[in-house]
Amino acid sequence: MRINEGGMEYGRIPGYGTAKEHKPLNQTPAQGMPADSISIGKGAFSIDDLHQALSCLPRRNVGTQGDKIMEQKTVQYADSYGRVKHLALQLSSYASGKVRTQMLNAYKTLFQKMEPDTKFSIVVESDRDQADVEKILKDNKIPNPERIQFIKPNVGGLTVWARDQMIGMYLPDDPNHTGLLNQTTLHNWHDSDTKVPPKLAEANPKIILDREPRLVTDGGDTVSNRNESFVGYYSLAATAENLHRVGRSNNFMKTQMVAHYETKTGNKVVLSEQENPFPYKIVPEPFPKDIHRIPFRLESNPDYQTLKAGGNQVDEATMYEDMAKELFEKQFGKKVSVMGKDDPSTPQIEEPASDHMDMGMTPVDEKTFMLGSPDLAKSLFRSMTPGELRQAEQVLSDAAGKKIDLKSYLETSRKGDKQNEFDAYEKKLSGEGYRVVRVPHAEPGWGSPYITYNNCLMERFDKNNDGTEYRRIFLPVYGIPKLDNFAIDAYKKEGFEVIPMPLDALSARWGALRCISNWLERSPQG
Repeated sequence: MRINEGGMEYGRIPGYGTAKEHKPLNQTPAQGMPADSISIGKGAFSIDDLHQALSCLPRRNVGTQGDKIMEQKTVQYADSYGRVKHLALQLSSYASGKVRTQMLNAYKTLFQKMEPDTKFSIVVESDRDQADVEKILKDNKIPNPERIQFIKPNVGGLTVWARDQMIGMYLPDDPNHTGLLNQTTLHNWHDSDTKVPPKLAEANPKIILDREPRLVTDGGDTVSNRNESFVGYYSLAATAENLHRVGRSNNFMKTQMVAHYETKTGNKVVLSEQENPFPYKIVPEPFPKDIHRIPFRLESNPDYQTLKAGGNQVDEATMYEDMAKELFEKQFGKKVSVMGKDDPSTPQIEEPASDHMDMGMTPVDEKTFMLGSPDLAKSLFRSMTPGELRQAEQVLSDAAGKKIDLKSYLETSRKGDKQNEFDAYEKKLSGEGYRVVRVPHAEPGWGSPYITYNNCLMERFDKNNDGTEYRRIFLPVYGIPKLDNFAIDAYKKEGFEVIPMPLDALSARWGALRCISNWLERSPQG
């Protein structure tokens, strides 16, 4: 069977009440998938595959060794624990001018400052991309250049966002291999980026590729510490909608899902009589291709009503969201906390604080989070002298290649960058026992540098083999001393050696260091 509709139908569930409104998510249906497959996002899976996932059978990872299927537990690497042993980067014609220069300088810093045996796999679109990196290696006499591998996949156009189409995993039962999740992405405009993970696995026999189209997320929309993973609500909602499409297209599968859920939870599912059981509808919101944003938003479904029945009854949407969370927990091998879901008991609308989780929150260890604060950024801007403000405007204008008015960073009414959404994150994290440290965060309009001190690359490991943990962070900075220094000092207080990485031009594309890199292996694992 094949599902190829582009949007969602709206309906009414008897006995339900009005929902609040949410914001973006992208769920792009596949085209031309096999007739015996269910089309989910840009991937496909068989009924047997879904039944296996819902029956809690062992995970199936498809390796690079032909059609060999290996039953393995997978665990998402923690963001800061361990040193990076293997890092993926990606360079293409997407990056030109100052953006390209900053990226190449960032590569140079990583080559020089990471451990001298750190391996790099650099995916390039063209010979020119490879030549530019090779010049960096030669001009700077980078040690051990043989550890830097180039992969030219010849799959079509690429971006530079190495993070989104894959997520690094370790295999606790197989120390000789690592896992690489190749999931369905939230973004639908990343050219041929989704074809890169298989090429990385082909070039690195140690990597087992795990194609998992049931999960819909971007690598940037999930972060992790050693104990739990955190997923943005956009990803959960998109994955839940995938499961709903399966059930809507095949009544037998829907019956199986309901039976699985009711048996596992003890709850009774009240099914919708309409096609859309969710409190939201998906509305396209196209952005320019070079702006790194999710091109959909969630809006309130006016026909949805909240379930008023008591006891152990749940609505169909709750079932799909709970099952989606279960799939994430099985894949990531950890407890999963969902961030940015609306709390219906409050008058305001809680949404994900940023399109991608890694733009606004960072687990620096198992007890602490660095969390963005728009109000803090505004306060620091307002504390500047007129001369400092003019300098900041000039720096931002040079980075964006256009005139920037700082008013766009000081507005409190723009759609994104809402303090209450970040504060909702702090409330949730604090409630789970985490210590939360706030850092500046500024999400301006299209094409303006996005100021984030969360989109970083961290390492914590025993560098000198003396039992002492060494902490290092590669931190994006933006040429605005008051904001940069505040963030640098905040990380230093957490015990990190801070290595600044000027990335203001890149951030005008709405991404920074974590977005352009992806760890394929970390050690120790966690």
